[in-house]
Amino acid sequence: MDHSERKNLTEPLLILALFIAAAAALRLAQEFFLPLVFAGLLSFLLSPLVRRLERWRLGRVGAVLVTAALAVVLIGGLTYLVTSQFLDLARSLPKYRTNLIARVTALKTQANNPLRLAVQTVSDVTAALNKQEEKSEPTTVVEEARPLRVEVIQSANGSIGMLLGVLWPVIAPLANTFVVMIIVIFMLLAGGDLRDRIIHLMGRGRLRVTTQALDEVGLRISRYLRAQLIVNASFGLAIGVGLYFIGLPNAVFWGLLGAVLRFLPYVGAWIAAALPLALSMAIFPTWTQPLLTVVLFVVVELTVANFIEPWLYGGATEISPLAVIVSALFWTWLWGGVGLVLATPLTVCLAVAGKYLPDLAFLDLLIGDKPSIVPGDRLYQRLLAQNADEASDIVEQCTREENALAAFDEAVLPALRNIEADYRSGVLSDGGRADAFQILRQIIADLPEPPAASVLTGVPILCIPASHEGDEIAALMLAQALEQAGVAVTVLSSNLLAAESVERAAALGPSTICISSLPGASIIAARALCKRLRARLPLARIIIGLWQPDDEEFTARRERLGKVGADQIYPDLRRVAAALIEVAACAPPRPAEAPAAPVAS
Repeated sequence: MDHSERKNLTEPLLILALFIAAAAALRLAQEFFLPLVFAGLLSFLLSPLVRRLERWRLGRVGAVLVTAALAVVLIGGLTYLVTSQFLDLARSLPKYRTNLIARVTALKTQANNPLRLAVQTVSDVTAALNKQEEKSEPTTVVEEARPLRVEVIQSANGSIGMLLGVLWPVIAPLANTFVVMIIVIFMLLAGGDLRDRIIHLMGRGRLRVTTQALDEVGLRISRYLRAQLIVNASFGLAIGVGLYFIGLPNAVFWGLLGAVLRFLPYVGAWIAAALPLALSMAIFPTWTQPLLTVVLFVVVELTVANFIEPWLYGGATEISPLAVIVSALFWTWLWGGVGLVLATPLTVCLAVAGKYLPDLAFLDLLIGDKPSIVPGDRLYQRLLAQNADEASDIVEQCTREENALAAFDEAVLPALRNIEADYRSGVLSDGGRADAFQILRQIIADLPEPPAASVLTGVPILCIPASHEGDEIAALMLAQALEQAGVAVTVLSSNLLAAESVERAAALGPSTICISSLPGASIIAARALCKRLRARLPLARIIIGLWQPDDEEFTARRERLGKVGADQIYPDLRRVAAALIEVAACAPPRPAEAPAAPVAS
């Protein structure tokens, strides 16, 4: 095993070990990390308001303090409203005690009630198991135990511990909220300084990439949090208004509870529905209000999830739906319910890291919303498998989504380049190459017929493949696109020798010639063919389709081809077609041939 193979084997194992170590650290030190994560998300959410206040000449400190004060007032007001509504609900529950007892009694007195039968079955099974255990236990003699003296000693520490045990469930959330707000204030105050420190720490030698990553993280998370806040607030408002008209008491409380619980993905809305549903069953004598409550939650949730969320979120997160579900399971396992709330923002951060850090590129592939394989690679894979039907489906799908030229550029040309690259490297045999070319020819021939169009010029444009059958297939795609635009095209065969193609061109005398050339050995053939054509047809316009990515290598090849007489060189079918259509539109129409003179008898 050489050094490169050992490196390829070691890197995935090292990444896996680092992932496991990071997950263990997050699990064990969650009390330390959770306030930092919450503070970071809140700072992303509040940063636009701070920048807006700064533009109003309040200064950084003033803008941060005003923002923090508004956040505290909002949180305090919501807390007071929820608490008061909850206490009012607690005080009103005894009024519904009689109706609740009557509802439960009615369920118990019905002989065929499914709930009663299920409970009775479970009770019978449990009693039978207990009897079997009693029979299997051996008979033992139990000595009479002497009573022990128990003395309760009150102490100051015990009283304090009891008091803390009662108050801690209230004190702990308030203390955590206070810590988070302090961290948020300092993060907002640090602002650019904190950003510069992160860039200096992580971006040595790659400042541009690190800056772009931080900008994208901030933009995507801020956009997602604002959209989620708007969606959940709308959900809570709709639920509160609906329950008010249904007649459920404390509708404001249920609306606020629904807005808060909906921050839990997937399950929050239905947890919020369970409580008012149970209350409606307890306080109303009929089933009308409970059914209306169920219908309300179902309609509002489906409307929000299928219409409002896609409209507001759009591509805010840029992560796949499957990744959202898997990340929710992972972060819930790691941090419980809090992890479920934080799952999507944290997964966005991982996706951005995978997009900009080469060592973590697999993250962008696994959780990003971009296709895992581009159309050209998918088409080439289907061609290797000789699956003509699926290969045709790929091209037809690209054609429906955009147009034929886009399908050729994004799917067929990359597949042709892959075929030639594997053939030259010896991976693809002659038979495999010929089979792939034959399938592509059939796909292009089976595409829908172009609509009738007025012919732009009577002088046909001549397309010449530079070397092999792949060049000819690219020329056929170009000809099909030009015929849809009303441009007459003649395509020569790739079986002709270069000298034969030049002689055929000289005989036809076209004003415009297009040379089709895929990367590789065909480039040399295209250069020699262009040189011969320029010598034989000095007045013809020569356009070369150099079917490769528009990069530095293309620029260098374009310069070399320009030196041998090429007028225009383009890297894709769309630009070559546009140039040829423009030439055809400007060309004068070919004069009609004079009728033949009558033959004297």
